[in-house]
Amino acid sequence: MSTTSPRVVVVTGLSGAGKSVVTRCFEDLGYRCVDNLPLEFIEQLFQQVGKAPAQPWVVVVDVRAGGFARAFPDLVVRLKKRYPEFRVVFVEADAEALVRRFSETRRPHPYRQLSLPDAVAQEIADMAPVKELADEVLDTTGLTPHELRAEVAARFGTTELTLPMVVRCLSFGFRHGLPSEANLLFDVRFLPNPHFVPDLRPLPGDHPDVRRWLEGHAEVGETFQRFHELVAALLPAFRREQKSYVTIAFGCTGGKHRSVFMAQRLAERLAEEHWVVALDHRDRDRES
Repeated sequence: MSTTSPRVVVVTGLSGAGKSVVTRCFEDLGYRCVDNLPLEFIEQLFQQVGKAPAQPWVVVVDVRAGGFARAFPDLVVRLKKRYPEFRVVFVEADAEALVRRFSETRRPHPYRQLSLPDAVAQEIADMAPVKELADEVLDTTGLTPHELRAEVAARFGTTELTLPMVVRCLSFGFRHGLPSEANLLFDVRFLPNPHFVPDLRPLPGDHPDVRRWLEGHAEVGETFQRFHELVAALLPAFRREQKSYVTIAFGCTGGKHRSVFMAQRLAERLAEEHWVVALDHRDRDRES
């Protein structure tokens, strides 16, 4: 692959087919995205992208640009001659699905002077020459936004700029309420409690003295090992589902000792296993 040619994807296609969802998917894969760019600016953008070849781009253009269906094919021919890595992605769906989507969302079709079925049929006909130029065709008929996201990731997710999934290890206290953002929640109130050890009571669960005390109980180590085995088995599945964030929450009574210890220890283990980890002790520093 050339190191001097810009990596640019032009996303186009039918109105209502899901171009906005596809664009957000590319953003999650590390692309910089420009939506509804006038045709006369595309070649200027390519010249700027060529000065920074490491940054991939997505440009979204469609019939919202005046004269698009007539002017775009000639533009594609010129750009493909100049930029070997230039690719066109055409997003489509069948006419019935498009009519249903516009009816459900109540958004106007760009060909609003026509009835909705006629507008969809006319755009399909007008865009046929554009579709013929596409390097990739994404048919979104019957796909949920989640399934479409997975399809885009499968086809275009090889860029080194792909954004990694962040695993957030969270500690909290049940007395202060449940964390609504948790994907996995573990109740550790059954473990030995440092709160009842006078010297440890004022110290948080990530203090060395509290950690040593908890690690001295075989039950704590066994519990952590089982939690880790479950999390290690589930994280690849979350990643396959294109999750951007996964929150693993540990709760104890006040959120100061046992939950803090477990969240901290899991965060350390996952970081050693090369996951991108964030650690948050929600209630650790609350006044008792």
